[in-house]
Amino acid sequence: MTLRGLRKRISVKMNDKAVSEAIGFVLILGIVISGIGLVTLYGYPVLIKEQSNTDVKNMERAMIVIQNDMKSLCFKNVPYKETSLQVSGGTLEVIDADPSAPMFSISSDGFGPLEFSPGALVYRSDRGTEVITLENGAVMTRQEDATGSAMLAEPRWFYDVDTTTTPPTKTFVVYIMNISTDEPMAKSGMATVRMSLEKTNTTVHEPPGSAFDVTVMYPEDADNSVAWENYLTSSSLKMGGSGGIYTQPDVKKLVVKEYNIKIHGI
Repeated sequence: MTLRGLRKRISVKMNDKAVSEAIGFVLILGIVISGIGLVTLYGYPVLIKEQSNTDVKNMERAMIVIQNDMKSLCFKNVPYKETSLQVSGGTLEVIDADPSAPMFSISSDGFGPLEFSPGALVYRSDRGTEVITLENGAVMTRQEDATGSAMLAEPRWFYDVDTTTTPPTKTFVVYIMNISTDEPMAKSGMATVRMSLEKTNTTVHEPPGSAFDVTVMYPEDADNSVAWENYLTSSSLKMGGSGGIYTQPDVKKLVVKEYNIKIHGI
């Protein structure tokens, strides 16, 4: 074999080796890109969903903390409270009480109707459809544009039937917590809810004679109507009715306690 032929054979072998390395690199690159694509397609949405669920759970706990702080203002004579919280993955909004658009109505024979719209603190998730609401002392959750809702923490209403007295007391106590603010407020990230108790008012309806019925109305088409219906008709109150009209029968004394809570900032 001539020297020229030998050089040609060596060159062919080196070219084949280079082609094999290029094919291997392309295959490995394709596998890496395919892996990244699969993670992006299936894994990333799961991560976002888990992060959204974590944010919502944290806000549920934060709303219950704010609810307890409001109870301290109303029931423990604490004049001022501050609550620091992390509003992640959404926005916390303060909705002012609006007397011109009442949501609740309480009435009975010779009383009322007492109509009020208590205002609310509302958290809306940016990554999902979850909405958490603190309204009239109750913490509720629902899905945006959905009809259902559930109560996470109940308000402080009760029907007391003390059978040790003669006649039994049969007292129905309703707490109203109105949230007011001087200007619209909304916040994301770190927030500090600053609030104070502005004034209180207690109304007692105890006519002599036989017992009476107390009617509570809440709009059937309101966002949290299902949660309020489940609470009013639950075993704790045992009110009858549906469709936004609920009745507490056999009441001898109705006590309505109103608390006006002002939000100074978030």
